Amino acid sequence: MSEATERATMPKGTHAAMEDRTVFNANSNLLDIIKPGNHVLDVGCGSGSITASIAELVGNAGSVTGIDTSEHLIELAKDHYSSLSNVQFEVANILQYYPTKQFDIVSAARVLQWVANPKEILLKMAALVKPGGYVSVLDYNHEKIQWSPAIPQSMDRFYKAFLQWRKDAGMDNQIADHLAGMFKEAGFKHITVSNHSEVVNRADKDFAKHTNIWAIVAATRGKQMVSDGYITEAERASAEKDYQDWVVTTAQSMTMYLLAVTGQW
Repeated sequence: MSEATERATMPKGTHAAMEDRTVFNANSNLLDIIKPGNHVLDVGCGSGSITASIAELVGNAGSVTGIDTSEHLIELAKDHYSSLSNVQFEVANILQYYPTKQFDIVSAARVLQWVANPKEILLKMAALVKPGGYVSVLDYNHEKIQWSPAIPQSMDRFYKAFLQWRKDAGMDNQIADHLAGMFKEAGFKHITVSNHSEVVNRADKDFAKHTNIWAIVAATRGKQMVSDGYITEAERASAEKDYQDWVVTTAQSMTMYLLAVTGQW
């Protein structure tokens, strides 16, 4: 297992922060390209909430397949969405995935940020799409996140260590801004780039829930970072607590820079 693959493995419990994601509120870049009857592949589907919602768009004449390397998450997806007849989930690494059919659309949302070989995976996505079909990738530039006012120093130190921990494993912290170039190099046509940055303000419903994503990261990924020697347990715990307190008492807004890049094959 590569270092990036090992570090990308989602700790149990992390998925809970993502259970309310759907294609409508968290992968809306697909809404303009998915048609009834389409066959869609969702790469890195996690516990399946976005995948299942895509089923509404393709209808009974279409189908959606979700793949993920995590057996735990695929089991959750199968348990939650077994009633949907046009959705299936498989444990698979896309580079070793050889389906019997090609797809109209291949999507990866917030996935390529976790790999050290995004160009290789993008080319594999292209190989899985029909001629004239679409590949769409949604991802972050973690170096462009904005908090207002400034986060506590303990979380600032944690976040910088988090970015270094990722970078040392070969992950691209700025991948959102590099995707368009990758699509062009891969040979896609009609490439579009759209901004889907996630903005939450204190007056918004569920502000604390969405902003607290970094407390969850500190509680989960932070354990991995402690084990890997990037921070101490005391630093991790301080970042988690101080950030939670900041969300409750001080935070006004958070913007996570997110771009979608779509190309036709």
